[in-house]
Amino acid sequence: MTRLHIQLVSAQLAGNLIPALMERPEHAALIVTPAMASQGQLLRELEEEAGIAVQTFENAPDADLPRLHEFALEVLDELPAVDELVLNLTGGNKLMALGFLEILRDTVHRRIYTDTAHGRLEYLPVGSERADPPTALGHVLNVPISLRAQGFRYRGAVSAGEDWWRAAGERKQVAKKLAEVARDHGGFLGALNGVASRALDREGRLVAHEQAFDSPPRGRWAQNLRWLCDEGLLDWEEGAAAVTFLDEAHARFLNGGWLEEYVYHRLRDEGIDDVALGVEGTWDGTDGARNELDVVAVHANRLLVVECKTLRHGRDDALDDQQLYKLDSVGDKLRGFFGSSWMVSARTPTQSMRERARQHRIRLIGPDELPRLRAIVREWKASVEDAGA
Repeated sequence: MTRLHIQLVSAQLAGNLIPALMERPEHAALIVTPAMASQGQLLRELEEEAGIAVQTFENAPDADLPRLHEFALEVLDELPAVDELVLNLTGGNKLMALGFLEILRDTVHRRIYTDTAHGRLEYLPVGSERADPPTALGHVLNVPISLRAQGFRYRGAVSAGEDWWRAAGERKQVAKKLAEVARDHGGFLGALNGVASRALDREGRLVAHEQAFDSPPRGRWAQNLRWLCDEGLLDWEEGAAAVTFLDEAHARFLNGGWLEEYVYHRLRDEGIDDVALGVEGTWDGTDGARNELDVVAVHANRLLVVECKTLRHGRDDALDDQQLYKLDSVGDKLRGFFGSSWMVSARTPTQSMRERARQHRIRLIGPDELPRLRAIVREWKASVEDAGA
């Protein structure tokens, strides 16, 4: 059976994209107003990449009901013959949806509406017929598609590499233990982050293997260092102030990479649909400069963007604000998918930083909550799944 989706294009593409990826129609017809030209092109790219043949009907009116009726009939005349014609009324403005519904209600086989907020596909009846029960939206979006639909072109992710995956698996238990160290001995991790940072240049290359603490570590600090030595992450002699970083990967891990890996593992372990670490890409309409997102996850078509920080807060309020502003700016661009933004910090946030995070609608997770991140992930997962129940 061949199928065609008629889609009214608007700023948010989820309402058209999700049903198309669920049903995989052979054809799609995009109704595009001049104001939505760029969104129409983006939706066309995404659907063609999914194997759907797309026709674009440009310069559609967004007002004047008689013109809308006429345009809808002209579109109908140019569509290929199919077994099932589906009218998706999620996009466009209200008048466009009303105009297309009025003129095509009896011609199409199904009329659908994507209730993204509640994770359901609604079916509009003909005349006085009773509506069929809604169905749950399929989990069809992954990280690259979700980001692309919001104007961020995915170029790759660190976690996509097999070598990284194998090494991260070997470090998994260390990352989880470091989350406990961050809660109980944050000062040690801050100092370790500092010496690891001095061992790396701005591009993250290991340029100075040996670095020293201000004084020889003792007590719990020495205990933690012995444990890291036993795990093969660095070299240290009891009573010495200096440590030796064995290679670039481990130096980066101790410079804060462990926190990103910890978040990544917690999301993966809870069966989140798709998780990526170190996502690199470019925003549409920019000069092509690469941007990096620490950890990105998608579950039940909802996006989660996580920024991970191991630096000490409060010494530079401007830097703290910059980090929150960056995350808030990214979150605003992605909240079309009812996205969430988290900042996960291995260092205790200041009260002012907590307040700014609330203002920016960012969930701030400090070191006291790190060991229970699994429960936090479960809560988020349940909330997005419940939205579609």
